[in-house]
Amino acid sequence: MTEQLRVPIQEAAKRGVSWLNETARDRRVLLTRFGRVDSVVDSAERLDQTAAKVEVASREVVGRFANLGLAKSPQWSLDEVCAKLGIEPERVRARARELG
Repeated sequence: MTEQLRVPIQEAAKRGVSWLNETARDRRVLLTRFGRVDSVVDSAERLDQTAAKVEVASREVVGRFANLGLAKSPQWSLDEVCAKLGIEPERVRARARELG
């Protein structure tokens, strides 16, 4: 990834929105106030890529914890879980078929 650019908010305001937009196409812009990052301007493409990476990582974490939980806890059937929750198992199965 290209190095991020730190820009004071007042400087970005002087240069204008068009400059900020053009700059953000090439590199992430960190807008600072009193030396601290206050806001970030980034391209839509990079934001989409980052969101996709976060989604993949989230699924991986959830999957690993689910596997860990399965290995450490007793396994119940759907009927047993539904009985504990007071839910009709056939209704759950029907909904699962609807959702595909």
